[in-house]
Amino acid sequence: MWIFAVPILLMELRRDPVPVLFYPALYGFCSGASTILFGPVMGEWVDQVSRLHAAKVVTLCQNGFIGIGGILLGACIYYKNTLSDYQLYLAVALLMVISFASNIFYAATILILEKDWVAVLARRDKSRLAGIIATIRRIELITNVLCPLVMAQLMTLPRKDIAAFVIGLWSCLSLFAEYRATRRTCLLAGDVMLKSTKTKAHKKKPLLRKLCKSCFAIYEGWRIFGKSRVCTAGLAVAFLEATVLIFSGVTNSYAVQQGFSSTTVALLAGGDALTGILGTFVFPVLRRRLSLERIGLTAMVFHFLCGSVCVSSNWLPGSPFDPWFLLRPSGSNPSSTLQFSTTPASILDFAVNSSTFRTSESFASTNFPPVAVARDWTSLIVFSAGLTVGRFAFWMIDLTGSQILLESVREEQRGTICAVHYALKKLLNRSKYVMALGLAWPQTFGFLIIASQLFSLVGYAFFVVYCRKNYALKRQSIFRSSISKLNQKGVDQ
Repeated sequence: MWIFAVPILLMELRRDPVPVLFYPALYGFCSGASTILFGPVMGEWVDQVSRLHAAKVVTLCQNGFIGIGGILLGACIYYKNTLSDYQLYLAVALLMVISFASNIFYAATILILEKDWVAVLARRDKSRLAGIIATIRRIELITNVLCPLVMAQLMTLPRKDIAAFVIGLWSCLSLFAEYRATRRTCLLAGDVMLKSTKTKAHKKKPLLRKLCKSCFAIYEGWRIFGKSRVCTAGLAVAFLEATVLIFSGVTNSYAVQQGFSSTTVALLAGGDALTGILGTFVFPVLRRRLSLERIGLTAMVFHFLCGSVCVSSNWLPGSPFDPWFLLRPSGSNPSSTLQFSTTPASILDFAVNSSTFRTSESFASTNFPPVAVARDWTSLIVFSAGLTVGRFAFWMIDLTGSQILLESVREEQRGTICAVHYALKKLLNRSKYVMALGLAWPQTFGFLIIASQLFSLVGYAFFVVYCRKNYALKRQSIFRSSISKLNQKGVDQ
């Protein structure tokens, strides 16, 4: 709820001359920077402390920061008219610091529960591991459908501060339930959840290492990740994150601007999540019959075909794509299916509105430049169909990558490597927003689709490299095992 609602609620604190999207963009930057900078630090910390202690600290800190941030945001919205500009800017800065800290502990929560605990609870049973990973991803996708819908209803109320207060109070109240569930999981799992700390006593760092922990941890984390056998598999999954082929801010804005109602976009976003949920049911079944490499390669072929369908939509009837748009001077663009009364409206200008799934009437009351929608929806329908079906393959690839990391990484390095991989995914995920800032018109959205497909091709190449290396290692292992058996047989004779 916090991640979905905060960028939109921050718009309520804007005053001239602050740009409309400045606060949401600043929030997104802080969220990504916190994970990239401190993700490896949290991963190293997770490797060094006991599992129950790490979970308790992270749960307390994350819920505490979100609770404080929600209440502070609600108070700022409520007293907005009585606060001076200086006080309002100070409050926004404090909210950014709180968001920065909460995202650090959010990343740590993912490392502890989805990366470390999952591998331990599976007890080296690969089928059981696949089932647990799929169940966690299924729960995540369901919440991605329900939470935005609930928050969207709260934000339709005349008083926006109510939504912020609900987030803060919910975070504080859910703290007790989360703590109880965490402790009960440890007690039920028994000794398997215990982590040996005696063997790590000699690894205590000197004073300089502690003072400059972030810099050292980032360097060491990336070094360990780069030398690991799962590096190329991690890169493959990460490069698939740099895509607009997902119903989120920029893509939702494009669909609304092209003529889809916000209700249609909401239903498509739900279909996106449902195909992901379907993938979580199919993956454990395939894992019992096929190797991870075959599942990944098959899913990538399917993902490539769906991405190609999206790329082809650029040249179908109703598409606003114009490869030469940026080379033409402003105002000299030829007529197309879209006609602008003034200058072309930026896709990013509509991002906040579409993400709240407002009705089409609410868009008419905004101050954005009027844009005529495309009457022929062939291009948009084909694009939406390819995107929705392709998300099934994406989540299959994501589950495959997660299981490869959990199966292949040693326990003492699991937190560090998974933290670096999570930071890498966030970094590439943010790259699509950088691209969108430079290509923020409907006529150039096609370049974003093509760029997404190119990033996917790079990811496929990395996974093929991983498969070749892993196949060579397996052959070497079989050969060495055969030689060892022959030598043992000769000694016995």
